[in-house]
Amino acid sequence: MNETQPIRKTSMSVPEMQKMLGLGKTEAYWLVKKKYFKTVVVGGRMRILLSSFEEWYANQFSYYKTNGPLPGAALRETTLSVAEIAQLLGIAEGTAEELLAKIKLEQVVVYGKRRILKDSFEAWYQSQSFYRTVSDQEADRQLYGDTITMPEIARMLGVCRNTVYWLVKAGHFETVKTARTTLVNRDSFEKWYQGQSRYRKRTELGKEGQHGIHSEA
Repeated sequence: MNETQPIRKTSMSVPEMQKMLGLGKTEAYWLVKKKYFKTVVVGGRMRILLSSFEEWYANQFSYYKTNGPLPGAALRETTLSVAEIAQLLGIAEGTAEELLAKIKLEQVVVYGKRRILKDSFEAWYQSQSFYRTVSDQEADRQLYGDTITMPEIARMLGVCRNTVYWLVKAGHFETVKTARTTLVNRDSFEKWYQGQSRYRKRTELGKEGQHGIHSEA
């Protein structure tokens, strides 16, 4: 004897959708009026097709289910936000905004928020060598051996970056130039450091005291 299979639900009422998203009645019916979902009339009552609701949910970030997966799953597969691009490149979000204004990548606007097409971003990224993702920057450092960046030296010595740029320009360290930045050979830095007494590492200041030691804030 065959067991009766449960009937698969294919639609929901507007109040069900309202509860799922934690909305007020007015906003729930506003979404329906905007025709974000496909609807059918069953027994004189409007119902929302679940497939169209889930498609809409996966392509927006403004509405969240009160108990369920995060929205925008489909958008995350094909697009990037400005904040995500900034994080990828290891730059400030404002800098990413300025960059995107210059290079004019393909984008979509979802509920007033801009998303950059991943394919467009990847094509631009491969066409240039100045900007590097955080992971590629690390790979570069592995490629070029044991190196440190100038900002890292500035933090290490407690000085401004211009001081480090001056030390590099004066030829105190061996350097490797990449498309985006100049890396300092760590061994050459340590050799220079041990041969001078003007600059001290922040980690040593507490042990030695600051009397007679030059450091910049």
